[in-house]
Amino acid sequence: MKVFNKIIWLTFDDIKDWDRIFLYAGDIPGQKEYDIDGIVGLSIRRANKRTIWHNICAPYPLPDNSVDAYQAEDVFEHIEYDQLVDVINEIYRVLKKGAYFRLSVPDYGCDLLRDRSVKDENGNIIFDAGGGRRSRYKDGKVTGGGHVWFPTYEKVRSLIEKTNFKEYEFYHYYDENDNSVTKKIDYTKGYVKRTPDHDPRVQNPYRAMSIVVDLFK
Repeated sequence: MKVFNKIIWLTFDDIKDWDRIFLYAGDIPGQKEYDIDGIVGLSIRRANKRTIWHNICAPYPLPDNSVDAYQAEDVFEHIEYDQLVDVINEIYRVLKKGAYFRLSVPDYGCDLLRDRSVKDENGNIIFDAGGGRRSRYKDGKVTGGGHVWFPTYEKVRSLIEKTNFKEYEFYHYYDENDNSVTKKIDYTKGYVKRTPDHDPRVQNPYRAMSIVVDLFK
């Protein structure tokens, strides 16, 4: 670990020999559900005893086949869509054979997200002010860390099919006919906050709010 002004920073060198490595994209939430064996946050804002300072769009200084699990929860919608194949393929590289990547992003098939969003003259979503406190839409671009694309089942599936992952399972999503699909999720593999199991906004009626998919190496 590195020490700066008496603050201890976790590094990739520290975790290379751990019995289990569970990488979590972003700052680990403080809820007890995220007290997972071997969990390590990857943050562009801070580093501490549980978190490595790392941009997930950059390569990981880790060997191939060294990570047991990876989770990205409400992160990928903040990264340009065209960058995500490389981001996902790097996750594939570091995962052990048989390991999994749990991905969840907001589903813009959900009425709550779709109805609050700004649309162009053709009805296409161009901005969601709920995508971040500092997010703004100006001159045709989203700034301030907001959502830079608006996930749907079709977009996420198309993205995955361009990556090295060949096996995956969708749990929650809106299908091509705008029907909500809510298969049972095993949250011991990675807790997801924005689902009807945990978010009262989509419990009555019970319907999907996030696209939740596991990708298997």
